Amino acid sequence: MSPEMKYGLLAGFGMSGWMLAEYALGLHTQHIAISTYTDWGTEGILLIALWFFLRYKLKAPGCYWLPVWKGVWHGLLASLVAGLVFCTFLNFYLRFINPNWPFHYLTWHVADMRANGRSEESIRTFAQSFNWSITPPGLAFYSIGVYTLFGATMSSVLTLLLNWRRKEPVELR
Repeated sequence: MSPEMKYGLLAGFGMSGWMLAEYALGLHTQHIAISTYTDWGTEGILLIALWFFLRYKLKAPGCYWLPVWKGVWHGLLASLVAGLVFCTFLNFYLRFINPNWPFHYLTWHVADMRANGRSEESIRTFAQSFNWSITPPGLAFYSIGVYTLFGATMSSVLTLLLNWRRKEPVELR
């Protein structure tokens, strides 16, 4: 199995496990306001997996530094695999595990927007975009597309950081 596949699967299953933990703690049913902050955990899990993956690539024999374009390419592939796994899980989650979550989230968010004085037009626009985002094409766009782009972008930063940390001392003559 290729390292991109291995680390992508680890990230995808980790992100899915994080979402199940949120559900088990009631963050998708009773404490929806808290889940707006804990949702960032999926991005954190993807970043951690990319960190270990790019570090693995950098520690290959004979590799003293990893070009940024290679780090972005490898991170893009691993993030794509993670996004595919997470998209599959989200479809299963919204159909079988917690089909009422979109209703609860939308009800809470609309009430919060009204309490903050947002216009009805902006509330309607949000509701329409949210309803589209939980359809299968919307889930594919957000979970596959956005996580892949996020992973590729962050891979460039992580590659630069790992290359900087791996600097070897220069011998002065």
